Amino acid sequence: MEMDVYDELLAAALFIVFSSIVLWVFRKLWAVRKRKNINDTSSKSGHYWSSINYSEQHNYCSGCKEHIVSGYECDNCLLKVDNINCLRAVSTKIQCKVNPIHCRKETFDHHWICGNIGADLFCEVCEELCGGVGLQDFRCSWCWRVVHTKCKPKFTKHCDFGGLKRTIIPPYCVTTRRPGNRNQRMAVIDKIEIPVDIEKWRPIMVIVNPKSGSGAGKQLLRNFRAHLHPAQVVDVLKSNIAASLRWIDEHPNVDVRILIAGGDGTICSALDQIDTLSRRIPVAVLPLGTGNDLSRLLKWGKKCDGDIDVIKLMEDIQEAEVTLVDRWTIDAESQKKLGVRLQSNKTLSMTNYVSVGVDACVTLGMQNTRESIPRAMSSRLLNKFLFFTFGTKDVFERVCKGLNERIDLYLDDVHVNLPDIEGLIFLNIPYWGAGVKPWATYNDSHRQECDDEMIEVFAVTSSFHIAQMQIGLASPLCIGQAKHAKLVFKGNHSFPMQSDGEAWVNSAGTVLISHKCKTAMLRKAEKQTTGCGMFF
Repeated sequence: MEMDVYDELLAAALFIVFSSIVLWVFRKLWAVRKRKNINDTSSKSGHYWSSINYSEQHNYCSGCKEHIVSGYECDNCLLKVDNINCLRAVSTKIQCKVNPIHCRKETFDHHWICGNIGADLFCEVCEELCGGVGLQDFRCSWCWRVVHTKCKPKFTKHCDFGGLKRTIIPPYCVTTRRPGNRNQRMAVIDKIEIPVDIEKWRPIMVIVNPKSGSGAGKQLLRNFRAHLHPAQVVDVLKSNIAASLRWIDEHPNVDVRILIAGGDGTICSALDQIDTLSRRIPVAVLPLGTGNDLSRLLKWGKKCDGDIDVIKLMEDIQEAEVTLVDRWTIDAESQKKLGVRLQSNKTLSMTNYVSVGVDACVTLGMQNTRESIPRAMSSRLLNKFLFFTFGTKDVFERVCKGLNERIDLYLDDVHVNLPDIEGLIFLNIPYWGAGVKPWATYNDSHRQECDDEMIEVFAVTSSFHIAQMQIGLASPLCIGQAKHAKLVFKGNHSFPMQSDGEAWVNSAGTVLISHKCKTAMLRKAEKQTTGCGMFF
């Protein structure tokens, strides 16, 4: 009888858990459908709404003027409402900044949004603090200047885009279209005219992966849309990168730069699309991944959060120096058995490094575990913890022991005898493994350059050796440099490989590494401080 009671309690608990999961999934699906319906019905006004939660901030509804706990915000102009009724009412009264009605060059005025202004912003007229309780004062959603309500009549009516003047695509100079591709849900640029009223105009296209950076990518995406023309901002989950950049080839007279915000995988796939353009477009990167080695090389930092100063970032990109970086093609050809390939051939591009062995094994284990974890629980800290866990595990298991006996390495068609190793890395840039500079020891005798069409090859003896390198207690084994390389996998073994942080299991066969192209990248300019500031 006692067991029956426990069985009933267990069944009840399982039922509650199952019902909670079903309810959570239903609410998520309903929220997605409701947002789609909201944006479909308000498309004429130009607004693009996202759900928000501002329970800890003092924001107010533009409709009913009440304090917002949760509601909706327009990604483009940051107009805020607290419910569906207010959203529909406000959409008919207040047009979005991208609405064609307000985008005429002859009458292009400030697009003022009332209230919800940060507490640290100063009025452009009287230079006193703006904002306060309730809907007070105004902010222009194009130039981001703020003015008091009483000062607004004294301020100039015409908008000149402020600090974003050189970067932004004026809405009166662009026409957009919606591609027929069902995977393309956002409008893309169709035609552009060069604004004659803006000196040294050079627009910046922004490519963002909202899944990167543990939520920072989504925040960055909305931040860029709020500051720039929304058609300048490409969401890789909802837009086709090639379709979004097609206008660049159709308008060769427009000088343009590109910013990619994401992890190494996002950067590599975006560069593949950029390399297909008929001209070389300079590219900056914003680090949202775990390693971010390319960003370290180009001086854009080790990591980035979603709350950044977009105006300052755009200025830095405008002033950045163009540098060339080699890119490589990886051709992995699987061997045949009884006329059938063990694995389909794989061709991909590489910018940072490609490897086989222990470090790829650790990356593969981390990648498989990370994919099984809900997106809401992912973070950079978790990724580093997984890397540490699988690295520690391999110290004891050593699944890649004797790698040198199972592969043949050819550098520039010359066979290379390998020492006892567990990992082999082909390096294109100075940084590897989240900031390690493995080639620094050999830079005097074998100079490393990012645009010399040479690849550096080094080896590691174990995952413990990798850990020692990351804290500066060991150096890698220098194998050599080459213009092209070939790996031959012997026997029937499968080998873990990884390229720019994306890992896979490669069956026995041949891997060819050859030069693909030179890509124009943007290195952040180092500003020299003069006067008293240089001492602080």
